[in-house]
Amino acid sequence: MSLRLRLTLFAAFLVSAVLLVSGLGLRQGLATLLRSNLDRSLLEALALARPLVNEENGHLRLEHPGEEDPALKELPGDLAILLYREGNLVGTLGKLPPAPPSSLQEGCFSQRAWRFCGLKLPGGVLLAGRPLEGIQESLEAMDRVLLWIGPLAFTLTGLLGYLLVGRALAPVRQLTLAAHTRAHTQTWEPLPLPSSQDELRTLAEAFNALFSALLSALERERRFTQDAAHELRTPLTVLLGRLEQAREENRDPRLELRLAQALKAGQKLLRLVEDLLHLARAEAGQGFRRERLDLSAVIQETVEDISPLFAARGVRLEMELPQELLILWGDPIALAMAVRNLLDNALKFSPQGARVTLFLQRQGGYAVLAVEDEGPGFPEEALPYVFQRFYQAKEEHRLQGSGLGLSIVAAIVRWHGGSVSAQNTSRGARVAITLPLAKV
Repeated sequence: MSLRLRLTLFAAFLVSAVLLVSGLGLRQGLATLLRSNLDRSLLEALALARPLVNEENGHLRLEHPGEEDPALKELPGDLAILLYREGNLVGTLGKLPPAPPSSLQEGCFSQRAWRFCGLKLPGGVLLAGRPLEGIQESLEAMDRVLLWIGPLAFTLTGLLGYLLVGRALAPVRQLTLAAHTRAHTQTWEPLPLPSSQDELRTLAEAFNALFSALLSALERERRFTQDAAHELRTPLTVLLGRLEQAREENRDPRLELRLAQALKAGQKLLRLVEDLLHLARAEAGQGFRRERLDLSAVIQETVEDISPLFAARGVRLEMELPQELLILWGDPIALAMAVRNLLDNALKFSPQGARVTLFLQRQGGYAVLAVEDEGPGFPEEALPYVFQRFYQAKEEHRLQGSGLGLSIVAAIVRWHGGSVSAQNTSRGARVAITLPLAKV
């Protein structure tokens, strides 16, 4: 469940709960107010009916037909006046209740569906009563209103809350999208800052400060790698030259093997230094330039250069290129290096007589270049890490390379705004790169 939906439901339930508690409180207050008004009307009726009681004989004074008493006109139509003497009903006026009250007391009380108020008299009790039907109807009407308002308020709060929460979380979505874009392309541009001066802006500023610190650390690491590789290349070249000269001048058969081993180790170390230098430059984009080029032409030229290595190993190299031109903006030398590293990686793990196939095709606005081999493939647990520096899936692979070839490919492709992937097929391994084509 998304944060937006959770906040919306929380707000809807909170508003509904507040309305429910407020409605119950309002209902209770209304019931108390209506009962208070009813009691006041009953007490007023008692005050009006009190003069009608003949205290000499304890009977209500009944009006004769045609005679009008101003006090009677003030009494409600549903009012009942009851006079009790020694527990016996001795006089009535107005509407009689369906059942006589079971208790005769002073003050106001409810019994069944009626409300009574009593007044003590010498030798008896004067009661005034009215039905509670009006109060019940008012409370039931309010209950119906609350039953309608509750779901309606929940629905309206949900809809409006979803819109308002979505608008409030829009900067969060923008920051998330920007962070995903930078993670995918591995670019370190600052995140866009929200226009409002709130906690989200503070969070974005904190992330930008973190990105800046990480970028500085990566730049120091890249510069160290490049400087170290550059400084090591010259003495290694001199060392290899001296070793070759020593082999030429050596006349002792016992030293020949050791000199050959030292020369081979030095050449491997020099290749490692060259790869480190290429990787550092690829990650920094140093020396790269953007020009309009045809990717098929770059691939064909690279395949022509590397074909002799495949022939020497007895491995067939095949290409499947499209008829249309796939034009993109990029550095031809860097892309040629990426293609060569892909083919070289496939060649290392292809047995004699196997086949390596290079595919190039258009997929929408992208060019997809894939190299498939018939080797053992990648170990499944190694697939997420094959583009990392110095990663070797198996120990014996360290004898076949430095583990930087695919890292250089990934760095070059990312600089061009593309992506890389690796997977196993039924025949072997497949490594693919995706590059954005130039817009027409």
